[in-house]
Amino acid sequence: MRLFILSIFICMQYVNAQDCDYKNNPEGQILYDFNKDANVKFIASGNIKAYQSDLGINIEIEEGESGKIIFSGNWDLSCWSYLGFTITNTSKQVSRIDPIVKGKMKSRKWVTPIEGICWVNPLETLEFNNLLLPDYGTKKSFYNNLNLDFPNMRGFPDGISFVRSFDMRFVEQIEIEFPPSQVEQSFILKKIRAHKPSIAPLYLIDKESFFPFIDKYGQYKHGDWPQKIKNDKQLKSQIQTEDKDLKLNPISSEWNKFGGYKQGSKFKGTGHFRVEKIDGKWWFIDPEGYLFWSTGVNSAGKFNVATPINGRRHFFEDLPNREYSNFYNGNKFNFGNLILSIKYGSSDLYLNRSLKRMKSWGMNSMGGWSNNDIIQANNDQKVPYTLSVGTLKYKVNSKLPDVFNEDWKTTVNNNIKRVSASAKNDSFFIGFFVDNELNWYDPNNFVLEMFKFKKSTSTKSKYIEELKKEFVKIEVLNKKCGSNFISWNEFYDFEGDKFLFNLKDFNIKFYIQYCEKYFKTIKEAINYHSPEKLYLGCRWHAGGRKNHRNKFNILIASKYVDVLSFNQYVNELNDFNFPGKEEIDKPFIISEFNFGALDVGKFYPGLGHASSQRNRGEKYENFIESALNTTNCIGAHWFMWANSTTAGRGYEGENANCGVLSETDTPYYELIKYMRKINYNIYSYRTKK
Repeated sequence: MRLFILSIFICMQYVNAQDCDYKNNPEGQILYDFNKDANVKFIASGNIKAYQSDLGINIEIEEGESGKIIFSGNWDLSCWSYLGFTITNTSKQVSRIDPIVKGKMKSRKWVTPIEGICWVNPLETLEFNNLLLPDYGTKKSFYNNLNLDFPNMRGFPDGISFVRSFDMRFVEQIEIEFPPSQVEQSFILKKIRAHKPSIAPLYLIDKESFFPFIDKYGQYKHGDWPQKIKNDKQLKSQIQTEDKDLKLNPISSEWNKFGGYKQGSKFKGTGHFRVEKIDGKWWFIDPEGYLFWSTGVNSAGKFNVATPINGRRHFFEDLPNREYSNFYNGNKFNFGNLILSIKYGSSDLYLNRSLKRMKSWGMNSMGGWSNNDIIQANNDQKVPYTLSVGTLKYKVNSKLPDVFNEDWKTTVNNNIKRVSASAKNDSFFIGFFVDNELNWYDPNNFVLEMFKFKKSTSTKSKYIEELKKEFVKIEVLNKKCGSNFISWNEFYDFEGDKFLFNLKDFNIKFYIQYCEKYFKTIKEAINYHSPEKLYLGCRWHAGGRKNHRNKFNILIASKYVDVLSFNQYVNELNDFNFPGKEEIDKPFIISEFNFGALDVGKFYPGLGHASSQRNRGEKYENFIESALNTTNCIGAHWFMWANSTTAGRGYEGENANCGVLSETDTPYYELIKYMRKINYNIYSYRTKK
């Protein structure tokens, strides 16, 4: 009876995240202390030996073997941002573990576990923090008070941010996987605890005192961390510190002036970048004919850290008077421009510093949306770059172009001509990304969304024109669909229904026609206006349930693009797959990936997450290694140059720890250390036998 009453008390204590009692729980919520808790129940699975001793849970894994240990229960962890695993590596080599947290949603059956990757050094005791990221579905229900108080923010102070996961009130299982290693492994698991408040304690105690919570530099006012900027002098002093670091680490010894493999074999050089398959692996070939693998970053050399202020003025401390400041742009205040003004006096030389940084960090490519002033830079300063083109002036759904509109074709040609006018003869210019994360859908949903979008598009007219040829009479269509349209005009005006799915075969045929038109038109425009430059694809985002990546559009794209591009927010590429992969022998690039953490005053890690700045670096190195081991992958671009603004940018509210630099232009040296470690050796790694 006593245990039953205790369990009710715990559930009542955490029934609402607003009732978190942080004052009386300074160490967090202890789930297990294996030094104190005797005979803890757990399951050992696979070829591992696990037993409890006075030191904790001892885990031993023989060479080449793997396994996991599993803890089951019912935990409410909604008050916390981290689930911490204190573990000692008692072996003599770096070892990897993969913690996994599982739970449920009351509103649906499907859920996604939260997975981490941890590397523990020899004889190190480490607390690895798996982030506790609640499901999107709880944002406007369980966390609605926060949602109302912090509009246009993806993550709330101090760290509640949302992914596809589960309800943190209903955590049911904790697993720790031990992947196989070439040597014996041994660990001692000492403790599992939930900690780091997910809601700012001051906000809970005294909401009025919590605001403003963004300081004059755009940082979180109520937190502290190494390298937080406290005054202008400290900000300016970073220049000298970084200059010393850049001088010590100027560039990889493997690289030629393009970042190609000067120590490797030389192939045909054309004065432009191209792609070729050599000894079973795809590569870029640089203008001089050397192997080139693209390690890059999005938005390189741009520091526009802007945030909306209307309706949120109380968020900010010491914003300058609008009448005397150049840092306002309509509804936004640009903290990035403010920082550059204080730190450097102006932003005029920022691109030059950015190019030095890229070479020093081991990044040989400027990814999407980077600083286009690179075109005018001196060749001895440049790094290879891409240019981004959009084609969405005319649309057929919320984010897909109206390709049968002749004005769309004109737009494509005008945009490619304009963007490449000064770059088409530049050997450092790799090629074009055209569009980003389009709403492709599968064929049936493509048609449904087209009808829902609006009544008049050229693509919709083309669809109905082809449908008339197929069925001739509206009565035949009605019989096929189970509809009751009186005329084709009535059909044109209706706003969509799932009975259109009865036209599956026709929808597929039209979808193929649409995809052909899209990719062919863009390829022809590039060939005409900027011959010799590469078409780097449309940067597909994950398909998910909407099937934006599907066997039709990717197969058709492979006929026209030089390089497929995928935005891929996963831990590693070891199991990476995409529709049609078996039928396509084409190079691809990961056009976006990243890992963010919550240990530097940010509230949202980003679409990829890590335990700490160190773990960001470890996961970066691991991701690049997995990409280098993938025969068709010829590059990976980090998203992005600098953190999103702390208070959220634009309507989507992104405020992630996604940058190589903080929102104050401060380098994340722990991350950079791992970037250099792998990037300086990409060619010796990829060409090893």
